[in-house]
Amino acid sequence: MRTLMMLASVAMIGSGIFCIANGTAAFLTVAFIIGLVFLVLGAVELLVSSRADFDENEVGVSITKDGVIMLLLGAAVITGQIADDLSAQTMFAVLLMIEGVLSFREDSLDIMSTSRDQRVGIGLNLLMMLLGIYMFFNTALLHIPVTLLVGICMIVLGLRRFAQSFRIEYIRPGFVTGNEERLREAEEDEKRALAKAKEGIREQKNAQRRISKIKEDIAAEQDVLMSAAVTRQERAAEREMEE
Repeated sequence: MRTLMMLASVAMIGSGIFCIANGTAAFLTVAFIIGLVFLVLGAVELLVSSRADFDENEVGVSITKDGVIMLLLGAAVITGQIADDLSAQTMFAVLLMIEGVLSFREDSLDIMSTSRDQRVGIGLNLLMMLLGIYMFFNTALLHIPVTLLVGICMIVLGLRRFAQSFRIEYIRPGFVTGNEERLREAEEDEKRALAKAKEGIREQKNAQRRISKIKEDIAAEQDVLMSAAVTRQERAAEREMEE
């Protein structure tokens, strides 16, 4: 899953470089490539989020949201719903702003205690937000060609996902998961069997104590009966002697 995510990120970075190389062209000329890359990346993100484990649980949820957004935008671009430069510029500006803002967490504010990887992520988030803000005012400022800006956006988005791929731990194949589940079930059955065995031993000991008590009571009754019989015989012998 990590390798798959890296390959999709590299494909996005490569498409960004292609857009920069054709920066003076209209967005319509590169729209199909961008839409196709978005669709592929969205599908990969959904696959990764459902099949891989992460260091932090919210990462999987974040990748799922990114995958859905990428699929929707890719479908809109590849079907020609976003074809002119102004629409593309607005779409990428909004996309950068959304991803940049949603990627921030509370611990991002404490720069001194963050790791190097976290600082890189924070830098990418700031870059996305700043680039998104600029794209809203590009027409009034430097008026950079839209395809060139789109290429830069694609590179930044690809770099963010490339860095995010390192947080993927491992693939969870179905047969491994099935074996783990069967192992847990067998362990639970063993625990239940041990509990039943312990309960059976307790019941056996209680029954043995009851048997011992009953045997003692029977022996005591037999002693009493024997004593009574001996007493009757002695009295009978005394009466015969008197007669």
